[in-house]
Amino acid sequence: MIPELEGRRIEAHLRFLSSDLLEGRGVGSRGGRIGEEYIRATFAAAGLQPVPDLGFRQEVPMIGVVPVPELRFTTSAGESFSPRYRDGFVLEAGVPEANVEVNAELVFVGYGITAPEYDWDDFAGVDVTGKLLLVRVNDPGTPSTPDFFQGRALTYYGRWTYKFEEAARRGAAGVILIHTDASAGYAWPVVRNSNTGEQFGLAGVPEFPLGVRGWVTEAVGDQLLAASGEKPEVLIAASDRRGFRVRSLGVTVNATVRSTIREVRTANVMAMIPGDDPGLVREPVIFMAHHDHLGRVETPEGPVIYPGAYDNASGVALLLAMAEAFMAGGVSIRRPFLFLASTAEESGLLGSEWYTRHPAFPLGRTAAVLNVDGANLWGPTGDIAPLGVDRSSLGGLVREAAGAEGLVVAPEQNVEQGMFFRQDHFPFARAGVPAVAFDHGLSYLNRPEGWGQAQHDEYISNAYHQPADAFREDFDYRGAVQQGRIIMRVAVSVSNGKDLPDWCAGSEFQRR
Repeated sequence: MIPELEGRRIEAHLRFLSSDLLEGRGVGSRGGRIGEEYIRATFAAAGLQPVPDLGFRQEVPMIGVVPVPELRFTTSAGESFSPRYRDGFVLEAGVPEANVEVNAELVFVGYGITAPEYDWDDFAGVDVTGKLLLVRVNDPGTPSTPDFFQGRALTYYGRWTYKFEEAARRGAAGVILIHTDASAGYAWPVVRNSNTGEQFGLAGVPEFPLGVRGWVTEAVGDQLLAASGEKPEVLIAASDRRGFRVRSLGVTVNATVRSTIREVRTANVMAMIPGDDPGLVREPVIFMAHHDHLGRVETPEGPVIYPGAYDNASGVALLLAMAEAFMAGGVSIRRPFLFLASTAEESGLLGSEWYTRHPAFPLGRTAAVLNVDGANLWGPTGDIAPLGVDRSSLGGLVREAAGAEGLVVAPEQNVEQGMFFRQDHFPFARAGVPAVAFDHGLSYLNRPEGWGQAQHDEYISNAYHQPADAFREDFDYRGAVQQGRIIMRVAVSVSNGKDLPDWCAGSEFQRR
């Protein structure tokens, strides 16, 4: 029996966490620390226990960097141009240094992918050490090639994080990504808002250092490609085919980033519900949701607050409500529950990455990760659309739990956006822990067909990573309750199951 989950509790937590008083819960900000303390206090008040040797906080050492970039391109004909910061480009240093300058040749590397399993290598036979790479976002898969880079579905090769990692492995001086709405899955304002103002990184030497890394708009990208003397569309088309080779564009780049750097105090907030089996105390089921958002940003027009109501105050509100429900309901579990409100997700999944490097429990015995990044605030649905449901044995438990709540499991939505690689469960997956992200469905009850997709599209266009993602009095929490009850059912099944979940045969993720 699953304990009662109350929509009014979700609403109360959401109302506070998305309040302007918290100023968008920016990493290391006063509002962010207030949010952390609220989560800790809620866990404690509900009766959850601190994590052994850590308490309720796992400190995550980070640095905050405010970049002031300049970018100039000079063609072989001696013509120079500088796109406008924020409107035409965003740029930051890829190393924690106050002054970084890169003068380098610009080369177009297509998608910037090396994938032996698909017989694809954009770098074949070319040394790009010390060069600045101009790179397309996404991967070469198309709906008409379902077995090639998973067709329409984005693989990790298509993520901008992979592009930076591969460039660093090859000794490049930096990376400039070409943005398009279609390839990125979001419009330029999302790139601008996410990559200006203070940026964050884990303290210490970066795992994938680059001199500079940033984005340019499609128009600037076309201008750079055209400098080669070829039409941009010709180069783009060539990069869609096997055998593409790195192209020098006849452009030299001067990129300068002056940065103000500070140490940042932030933390993952955690709490436990112990299990009943003393032999399984080191096999937790992890519930997680990230507590940070974009904070308060200074713009030429004045300060702007990004409340992050849906993303992800709603997920944390659901996390807290589930913890309260379990404590009030007294469900018997064998494996413990670990509730993890992670930090710095918006800065590159940094809080969850830190946990996987410094786990409270062995990752090889961690049972599962159940993540929520966006609770349903628009009403009850007939479906749920989790990410990763077909990647591990958790899929069967998810379908069973959804059926018990009268819902069906729908296929992953918007697979071309690669959402499985963009949420906080992903560092756990890479570390071998089976994980599912519980995105809600879009088939809303008593609504016309297509209404849910229209709401999603409206949110992405006008609210995602924008100030409009704010608390509304007309939010309907019945869908969040459905979503939470399914998560709770899966968690109890995993906790009381005989064996640990595992990845499906042939998965790129395997337990270690």
